[in-house]
Amino acid sequence: MGKWLRVLLKILGVLIILLVILFFFATSTIDTTPYFETEYYSNTIENIEEAVKNKTDAKGPLLAGFARTNITPKITGGTPDPTKGEFNNIKMAGYGNGKIATSVHDSIFAKAIAIEVDNETVVLINADLVAIPEDVVKKVTDNLKGKISRKQLFFGATHTHSSIGNCMPGYVGKSFGGEYQPEVVEWLGQKFSALILQALADKQPAQFASGYVKVPNLVRNRIIGESGRLNDKLDLLSFIQENGKKATIGAFSAHATVIGTDNEQYTGDYPGYFQRHLEENGIDLALFFAGTVGSHSNKGIGEKFEKAKYIGETLADSARSTLKKMEYQVDMDLTALSSEIEIPKLQFLYISDRLRLSPYLGSKLMPKMNPIQVQGLKLNNLIWLALPYELSGEYGLDLKNALELQGYNSVLSSFNGQYLGYIVPQKYYYYDTYEARLMGWYGPSMGDYLMELNFKLANELTHTKL
Repeated sequence: MGKWLRVLLKILGVLIILLVILFFFATSTIDTTPYFETEYYSNTIENIEEAVKNKTDAKGPLLAGFARTNITPKITGGTPDPTKGEFNNIKMAGYGNGKIATSVHDSIFAKAIAIEVDNETVVLINADLVAIPEDVVKKVTDNLKGKISRKQLFFGATHTHSSIGNCMPGYVGKSFGGEYQPEVVEWLGQKFSALILQALADKQPAQFASGYVKVPNLVRNRIIGESGRLNDKLDLLSFIQENGKKATIGAFSAHATVIGTDNEQYTGDYPGYFQRHLEENGIDLALFFAGTVGSHSNKGIGEKFEKAKYIGETLADSARSTLKKMEYQVDMDLTALSSEIEIPKLQFLYISDRLRLSPYLGSKLMPKMNPIQVQGLKLNNLIWLALPYELSGEYGLDLKNALELQGYNSVLSSFNGQYLGYIVPQKYYYYDTYEARLMGWYGPSMGDYLMELNFKLANELTHTKL
């Protein structure tokens, strides 16, 4: 009996040691190093300063081209032809427990506006998707090589949670968007590529205006509630071609999650209603970009599609009223820059207030990411930053207010072809909330670090010190 007890104790001891070793290698303490003392920070500052030297500057008359394409997949029970957008099943992306799409409530689209000033071109591309998948952007870049470069393309999404999934590899991609299907990526890459070429071919003399209207009754701070700060601006850009055709861009910070997890129909959610209502009332092409959605949710009357209609059409009516007051210009001052940035080590998956999953194991759950891009654009008194994450409206408000004091309108858009999770103020990092605990992936300093970069980009575009 004593012999077997000693053997059992030895086995138990070995197991405990193995568990301790496993825990040691499987976890990592949160990195609290001041970001401005890190190598990734100094490398990124060098990258941005180099990008500033190579930025695009142009002055002269504006040319603008408009394009749209329907990207609603066709659901078929037979043998699908992915080149025609036919698929057996598509999971709708955004919710972990989202459904397989069975029908279409309203069609989903990708749209683009090409802008040219003195032979310098940028294209604004948007789609009724939860995000713009990085693999789709890579396909587009390859397809259009020699015609237009990645740094000239500014991507954004409406962030509807009732649209195409199956586009992001890895555990996280599968959790929120279903099993990766390369044929879906290939099809979307072809659709986006053709869309961009269509917009470029449509370029003609145009005029431009920008502005905003506050719509506080349609957005709420979803982290802290009524006491939280709120970015309630609906930012607006308007282009009118010489032939009279009009295109309008709206950017707003309320999450497009009106239609819940039990939905089985493709829909653009409230941004779809916003776009359709404008296009039914004198606007030829309407686009909606998700703004600083990282801490903001929607607010409105009704439930599900009734509520989505209320929010979208109320926003559109506010836009129509504001568009009438905006002053248009033909001559443009355009500046564009694109820079790679480096980021902290992955600090993903909450274990305790001090511990996260080790960066090595965390990286196995994430899709492999190319060098991370941030982009900035200046069109007269409009500053646009296209960002690869969901920025908190509280953070965004600081930069937008600083720009407004210098006479600039601004758009801070999310989902620019990559995804770094939610970026919320450091004060929320230890708060038990979805945005910080589950979707904050890079440690407590990530938000302050990225906001310094955003201010630096804005300073370079405006030649000011905000």
